[in-house]
Amino acid sequence: MMRKINALPIGYSDVKSVIETGYYVDKTRYAQELIEKRNPIFIARPRRFGKSLFINTLANICNGEREVFQNYYIGRPENGYQWKKYPVIKLDLSQLTNDTPEELKEAIKRALKKIALLYELEIEDYTVKDTLQDLIMKLMNVKRTSSSSKIISYDYESKIVVLIDEYDAPIVNLTKDSDLEKANIKVMKDFFMTLKSLNEHFQLTFITGVSKFSLSDVFSRANHLKDITIDASADAMFGYTEQEIITIFSKNLEDIVNKWSIKENKKITESEVIGEITTYYNGYKFYEDGASVYNPWSTLRFLDSGKLANYWYESGSPSLLINQMLSDPDRFDLNMDNLQIEATREDLMYTESRNEISLKSLMFQTGYLTIDSYDDATNLYTLKFPNKEIEESFQKSIQSSLEKSVKDYFIQERDKIRKALSNKKISSFIDSINTAFATLPYYIDTKQEKQYHSNLHMLLQGLGFLGGRRMQMYSESPSSKGRSDIVLELESAIYIIEIKYKSSGKAALEQIKANGYYKPYLLRQKAIILLGINFNEETRMIDNWEYEVHEEHLEE
Repeated sequence: MMRKINALPIGYSDVKSVIETGYYVDKTRYAQELIEKRNPIFIARPRRFGKSLFINTLANICNGEREVFQNYYIGRPENGYQWKKYPVIKLDLSQLTNDTPEELKEAIKRALKKIALLYELEIEDYTVKDTLQDLIMKLMNVKRTSSSSKIISYDYESKIVVLIDEYDAPIVNLTKDSDLEKANIKVMKDFFMTLKSLNEHFQLTFITGVSKFSLSDVFSRANHLKDITIDASADAMFGYTEQEIITIFSKNLEDIVNKWSIKENKKITESEVIGEITTYYNGYKFYEDGASVYNPWSTLRFLDSGKLANYWYESGSPSLLINQMLSDPDRFDLNMDNLQIEATREDLMYTESRNEISLKSLMFQTGYLTIDSYDDATNLYTLKFPNKEIEESFQKSIQSSLEKSVKDYFIQERDKIRKALSNKKISSFIDSINTAFATLPYYIDTKQEKQYHSNLHMLLQGLGFLGGRRMQMYSESPSSKGRSDIVLELESAIYIIEIKYKSSGKAALEQIKANGYYKPYLLRQKAIILLGINFNEETRMIDNWEYEVHEEHLEE
C-alpha cells in the first residue's frame, strides 16, 4: 500500500489516518475476537497506550469499513470475519464537563444527541437514563433509505456496539469524598446501571480507562463486565511487541542505525539499537506468560528522534500516585532496594476506594509497575519496574515531591536551625535533622550511604535556598585527598560534614582529619567545625556524632 502521509502516527487516534501513514501496528485480531465473543468487556491500561486508537479501530470495523482493513488480519477472507454494520455508541468521557453534577448530566445528554444526529434520529432528553434508553431503542430500529430506488434497506444489525473511553474521567481527579465527587459518582452510576439493564441489546460493550479503582464507584454492584486487564486474551492488545517494531518500523530503525553509526564513528547494528529500546521502553507484561510489550508512546517518539529520553513520563505527571504517597506515607511499604514486590491477584485487580488502595496496586494500575512473574505454588505475582524510563523517572519524581515536603518543614524550622549552626549548638542541629528525616517516608531509603547523603543534602539545601541570607553549600567538595560529603558555609563558620552509615561519628570525624578535608578553608577567617555523623540502619536517623571546632587559624 502507498504511504501517503510521511509521518509517524504520534498522538493519532484515528485508525484511517494511521493506516495511511503505513505505520499501523495490526491489532485487528483482538478486535475480531471481541466482536465475535460478545462479552461486555472492561480493560485498564496505562495512559498513552493506544486505547483511543483501538476504540476508533473497533468503531470503524463495526461501521463495516471493510475496505480500510483489507490488508490486515480482520480483512483477510481466511480469518472468517463476517462484515456487518452495527450502530455504534462511542463516547470519550474525558470530553465531558464535570464541574457540577448538572453540567455532567447535560454533557452526557449532549454527547448522546450528537450520536443520534449521526443516524438522523431525534431523541428525548428528560434524564440521562431516558436519553440513553431512547437512543438505544431507536438505534435498534435504525433504517437507511437507498437514494436510488427509494427502497428501505435494513443494512444495520439490530444489535448495538457501545465503546467507552476514559470511563472514570468525570470523577478520577476530584477530591476524594467531596460533595462534588459523590454527586458525580451518582450520575455515572445511573448511566452505567442503565447500560447494564440494556445489555441484551448489545453486540459488544467495550469500556476502558487508566485505572480500575473507580470501577466499584461507577459500577457498584452492577459489575456485569468481563475484566480482561490481566487476561491472557489481551496480553498484546495494547503496546508493541518486538516483532511488530522490527517489521513495521524497519525504515526508522535503519535511519537510527546510520545516525548513531556516524555519531559514534563506528558501526552500530540494528540489534544494538533494539537493545537500547528494550532497556528503556520494553518490559510491560499484562499476563504472566504473555508477550512483553513496549510502551508505544515512548517507542514512537524515540523512532522519530533517535534520542533515548523519558517521553511517556514527561507526557503526564504521576500526580495521583505521588499525592497518595505523600498524604499517607505509612500506608506504602515499598522497598525500592531490590524491588521484588509481591502481590496477589486481588492487589492487581483492586477496584475499591482509592483511599484504601495499596501503593503497589496503584502503581500497577497506572503503569509504573508491571508483572515480572507468577508463582503457582503461592499464587503470588512478582512486580517490577517495567524498564529504565520508569525506574529513573519514578525515583526522580518521588525525590522532588519529598524535597517539597521537606522544604515545607524547613521553612517552619529554618531560623531555629540557622541559629543553632551559627551558635555552634551541634546537638540542636542534629535534632532538627532527625526530625526532618522522620518526615521522609521510609520507601525512599535505598539502604545506601549515598542516599543518606543526598537526603541530607536536600534538607540543607532547603536552608540555603529559602532565606536570602548568605549561606552556601558545596557537596562533595574537592580537596587534595578526596572529598568531604558536605561543606556548609555560613557568615561566621564553615561546617565540614562527613556522613557514615552503620559505622560511627568518630570514624567519620577521623576521616575528615586524616584526609585534611578542612585545609582548603583555613584562609577564610571563619571558625571551622568538623562534624562526623552516623546514620542508624534501623531508625534511619543519626544515632551518634562527634565534632571538633577549629579556631586557631583565625587572626586576632
